[in-house]
Amino acid sequence: MLSIGQLDRRINITSPTYTTNEYGEQTKVYATLYTVWAKMDWKSSNRKEESQEQVNRTDVVFYIRNLGVTILSTYQIYVPDTEKTYIIHGIKEIDGREQFLELETRIKDNQ
Repeated sequence: MLSIGQLDRRINITSPTYTTNEYGEQTKVYATLYTVWAKMDWKSSNRKEESQEQVNRTDVVFYIRNLGVTILSTYQIYVPDTEKTYIIHGIKEIDGREQFLELETRIKDNQ
């Protein structure tokens, strides 16, 4: 069972938004929606070849408190400590009474 004390890492849940620069080009930026405490659990890592390139892929699960906010699979998780962005692939409620959310993510080189 997960406890609040295990949430020891500060993360930002971000959403991509588009802005127009001075030349009229669309630029993707990420707006921080929520800053929460999380537990980070490394699940698997592998290296394979995609399109004739070597690519590392790492699956990481983040556990956060269910604060009644909406988290979509289009959001991403940014960890300021490591300066890495994780792509959300699945969201699951755990520990009964919807206390915690499990966010399955993936970080991949050459995204």
